[in-house]
Amino acid sequence: MFINDLSRKKRVAKNEYIYQSGTPVRALYALRRGIAKVYDAQNTLQGVVFPGQVVGVDELFASHYQYSVQAATEVEVCELQNRHFYQISQITQDFTNLIIHILSRSAKEKQQLISVLVKPDGLQKVSDFIQLMANTRKEYGFDHHDFELPLNKKELAQLLGISQSTLARALDTLVEQQIIAVNKKEITLL
Repeated sequence: MFINDLSRKKRVAKNEYIYQSGTPVRALYALRRGIAKVYDAQNTLQGVVFPGQVVGVDELFASHYQYSVQAATEVEVCELQNRHFYQISQITQDFTNLIIHILSRSAKEKQQLISVLVKPDGLQKVSDFIQLMANTRKEYGFDHHDFELPLNKKELAQLLGISQSTLARALDTLVEQQIIAVNKKEITLL
């Protein structure tokens, strides 16, 4: 059952939903490939999910998902159905530790994003968000020097709580200071 869940790969096309707000909570989803965006019930962007990260963790307590997770690119996920949790915990002692690790890591990642979002300065928000993306990619074993922004500029400005013009100025400043290079949505850390 657990092995079947983890080996069952589900492909989700760009702009399709992994799950939507209001639907019954049935699983955790581990992103194997691609990037996804998290929206609240009012369709406000709340975050970005990278390969290796797990979504649905925040909603294990609820009967229905509070957020929607949409594929920003084509994604591949592994689904771990909630109904198997007890059975798995009876088979392997490590499962409880795995769930605790997933919950802890998810809380840490949320706190890191919050620490970026509460910065009062737009330039600092943009700089710290790019560094957070690089650190997250590195932690999960992906290239962290060259990567594509998973959001368009309007979405990124919305997520960071700044205007698009502030975002553009901040990116220009980071380029001028030779901290990053930008080519459309491609970011290179210098």
